[in-house]
Formats: sequence, structure tokens, C-alpha cells
Amino acid sequence: MNQGTGIEERAGADAEPAPGIEQQAERLREEMTAALEDAGCLPDPAWRAAFRAVPRHLFVPYYYDPSGLKISRERRPGLWLRGVHSDNALVTRRVGGEPTSSSSQPSLMADMLHQLKTADGQRVLEIGTGTGYNAALLAHRLGDTGVTSIDITPELTAAARAHLAGAGYHPAVLTGDGALGWPESAPYDRIIGTCRVDAVPLPWLRQLTEDGLVVTPLGNAVARLRRTGPEQARGRFLSGAWFMPLRSTAAAAGRVPAAAPAEPGPADARPTALGATAMDDDAFRFLLSLLEPDLDWRRDPDPEGTAPTLVCLRAADGSTARLHRDGQVEEAGPRRLWARLEELHDAWAAAGHPEPQRFGITVDGPRQTLWLDSPEGPSWPLPHR
Repeated sequence: MNQGTGIEERAGADAEPAPGIEQQAERLREEMTAALEDAGCLPDPAWRAAFRAVPRHLFVPYYYDPSGLKISRERRPGLWLRGVHSDNALVTRRVGGEPTSSSSQPSLMADMLHQLKTADGQRVLEIGTGTGYNAALLAHRLGDTGVTSIDITPELTAAARAHLAGAGYHPAVLTGDGALGWPESAPYDRIIGTCRVDAVPLPWLRQLTEDGLVVTPLGNAVARLRRTGPEQARGRFLSGAWFMPLRSTAAAAGRVPAAAPAEPGPADARPTALGATAMDDDAFRFLLSLLEPDLDWRRDPDPEGTAPTLVCLRAADGSTARLHRDGQVEEAGPRRLWARLEELHDAWAAAGHPEPQRFGITVDGPRQTLWLDSPEGPSWPLPHR
């Protein structure tokens, strides 16, 4: 993830350096940890100790607010310090105005770390180093030698090493393609992903111990899988969550380039009962995130509702669909894209509008299958990646 151009900070009322910033940080860190404990996110005393000890502010010297404004220790120390200790994900890198890296929401980090079910002496591989804060929490729990962290961007890994050293931690932080894991230090008892994947990378399973665990964002939810063979695993989804995607040169090299989008027209129009609001349901979007991972959709941003098109959809194979305000949909390309959404929405609605927690996944080499309630229940193959 490359350094973005950023947006200059506006000076605020707290532009002067705040006295006793380390003392303030310690107090706020204790308050954040207590809030996470009260919320039930830190049932394990070992992880509570890690969150109390690791100074998050050393890993996030600045972040970007939702408007793109850069909030830094130097220019906005009070606002910065409060934001760093809030239960929010913080965008820490932007490229071309788009977020490319972040420090995850602390409560979600705590949940994922708890789901790793770690024990003393185990070894963990982290995919996606980011700021290094999660690696520091792991190193506090398991020791420096128990943690290996990998990220594809040299600027990020260099900064993370500096952050970690400043906080007194020295796990192995490596620059490489996270989709390939890091076989040189395998096997690992646990693998944790801090970025979204559309399917479980098989190198991760090959690098796990015989009954090792993977906890990772898979589509728009966090999944925990137990290895059952060299390229086999089974698990369930724990909660919905949105993460930035894993950037992988190996995965990108194996993909077919996106086709030019087909252009539908009035002759392709037909009525549909599936409205645009279906795309606003996070539980349905979770299903789409795995079964149609390359789907690009855009809503009409016109607040007055004068534009004729409500939704535009495009898939990597060139299939497109447009939903109009009059309830007509136009489709073009190799697949009837809106018909695919209708099919999936009908199945999802018939099952009672299930949340991600009702789903599971089975990995059998390149064949990866999403299932509902049990492996014997309704199932859908994940697209081959």
C-alpha cells in the first residue's frame, strides 16, 4: 500500500502540543480496554493485558477522518489522541484519494484475536501487517519469536517495524505476497488475516499445523476454519465485517482480465420485482460478496430522484444490468446479471433472510463451498479464483 498524497490538516483549537501526552494516552488506553471488557470483547485475561500494555498511539501517528482530513499528533493532538483510542477503524493510508490501509476497529480486533484460541508457545502468521498494532498485541501474548507478519508494501512494513520497535516489540515483519503466506517459517499453529479475501488461499492451509486454525475476513464477514488436510478445511462465519481487500500479485496474475462491459438498451428491458433496497441489506450483500465477488454496483446519487436509473451493475465478465425507477431492468453480456441476483435473493429470502452466522464453508483444494446451517444444507460453490 503506497503512501498517498494526503490532505493538509486544518489547524484547530488544540493545535498547540498537549502536555503529558503519554500520560493522557495511558489513561485513554485503560478506558478503551475497560470498555472492550465491559462489552464482552476481552474475556481472556491474556488479551486484556495485551490491550492494556500496547500503546496504540505509537502505531497511528496520523489518520484520515471520513472527509479525508488528516488528523495528526503534531497538528491536532487532542483530537488525534481521542480518535486513536475510540472503538473505530482508522484509515491510515490513502492513494489517489482512496483508502488503502487502516487500523481495524479495536473491538473487532479483540474478537478475532479471541477466536484464534491461542495458547502459550504457539506460532502465528499474520497476513496484512498494516500499522503493526495487531502484530504488537500478538507479540505481547505469544512473544516476539511466536509472531510472523507479512505485507506486500515495503513502506508499510518499514513503518510497522519502526512502530513495533518504538513500543518494545520485535516480531518478524516481512515484505511479501500475503496470499502465498510465508513458507520459510512454517508450520504455524494459527493464521490471522487482517484483510479481505474472496476465497481461502491454499498456501495458508499447507503452512498450518495438522489441526491449525485460520481466522480471516472472507467476503464481508469473519470466518474461522480448522485445517482438516493439506488443502482442506471447514469452518463457520462469526460476524459480518468490512475489510480492505488483500492485494496480491500472485492472485492478480492468475485472473482473467476484466471484459469490456456490455451496453444494455431498451430492447433488453423486462420487469423485475427485486428492488434497489435489496442491495442495502448487509446480510444479502454478504452472500453476494462470496458468490459474486467481482460485482461492481452503483446507486443513483441524485437526492431528488430525477435520474431514470436506480442501480447500475457490472461483473468482470462484461455482464451488466441497469435497474430503472419504473421497475424495468435491462441486462446485457454473457450472463443475465440481474436474474442471478433474483435467484440468490429468492433463495436467501426463502431461508429466512439469514445473517452470516448461519453460514459455513468447506475447502477441498480449489473447490470451496458455502453452505447454510450445515454442510448437508443448501450450498453454493465459490467462483474459482
